[in-house]
Amino acid sequence: MIRNLKLQGYRSFKSYELHDLARVNLLVGKNNSGKTSILEAVQFLASGGSPSVLRGIAGKRGEIKYLGDPDRQYRSRLRTMVDISGFMYGHRFGLGSEFSIRSSDQSRFVTVTVEENTGDLHPDQHRLFEKDEDDAELLAVRVSSTDAGDDLLLPATMDGTLHLDSRTMRTTVDALPATPVQFVTASSLGVDSMRRMWDQVMLARQELEVIDALKLVEHNLDSIHFLNGYGRGDIVLGLHNTARRTPIGSHGDGTRRLLALALSLTQLSGGVLLVDEIDTGLHWTVLEDLWRLVIEQAAKASIQVFATTHSYDCIRGLASLAASRPDLATEFTVHKVERALTHSVGFDSADVESAIDHEIELR
Repeated sequence: MIRNLKLQGYRSFKSYELHDLARVNLLVGKNNSGKTSILEAVQFLASGGSPSVLRGIAGKRGEIKYLGDPDRQYRSRLRTMVDISGFMYGHRFGLGSEFSIRSSDQSRFVTVTVEENTGDLHPDQHRLFEKDEDDAELLAVRVSSTDAGDDLLLPATMDGTLHLDSRTMRTTVDALPATPVQFVTASSLGVDSMRRMWDQVMLARQELEVIDALKLVEHNLDSIHFLNGYGRGDIVLGLHNTARRTPIGSHGDGTRRLLALALSLTQLSGGVLLVDEIDTGLHWTVLEDLWRLVIEQAAKASIQVFATTHSYDCIRGLASLAASRPDLATEFTVHKVERALTHSVGFDSADVESAIDHEIELR
């Protein structure tokens, strides 16, 4: 479990540290303070520096584009271009540019460094450094981590455009031993992702655990069903004393959100769960029970959770849980993120309870 985290030269953080992290960690702070960036940093660290995670992060932020004809039959042959400069502090990209993410207590790290292209590449990557007529001079982006036996070298242009494609993904990602990690964005998870997790839930006979979790917002829930096809309507719920099953979308965004959290908690034994805006779509009256569910399941399955919120009610829910369940109070911390500082400001359960009692603003 990560107890201390240090970001160096990563996105908006020149140097930033979080200390005394717990089983469950809630990140608070103003808009654009870097809370989501911290979640992404933990994801990249947990993945062992996987280029596919780097690509996924860039994709969510609109820092990616594809070169080639999107109408071609084989879409996997499109060239994937990631703006790696967006990951560097101050968007500075050039020889010697670097960012690192470290867990000092675990001696675990991922470092990304820009260097000259010396041709010292994996055989399957040589062709990516072959210049087209219109290509600028290419650099190498070195990804070093404690999880990879050998460093990864990836091609990039002088302006910070990283070249990735499906073949590169196969030759690098599959070889990386990674901690199980799931990122639940503010818009929840896609149907296909949840369907795959539901299949595992069925095989493990954990359906009742997920159904009980959803009863926090839908008390009459009897069953959950995933239908074939695509779209938000592919998940339907069965309710007690109701003959017809209804699409999950009819039950509000909070129900879909809670399903994504419950499924993730069943699949991440020994892993990391990252949740952006954890209280999205959920009424303040269920937040204490939400935290109880998350903390209990995280402790049971040795999962570490990092979540963000803008909601004072979300913090109040943690304080209420600490008061009613002192046995869970040591399992969480709240960290206020401010880029003007070099470290987060941490609050344990006693601090959180006191702040709520005295109406002190923690966000």
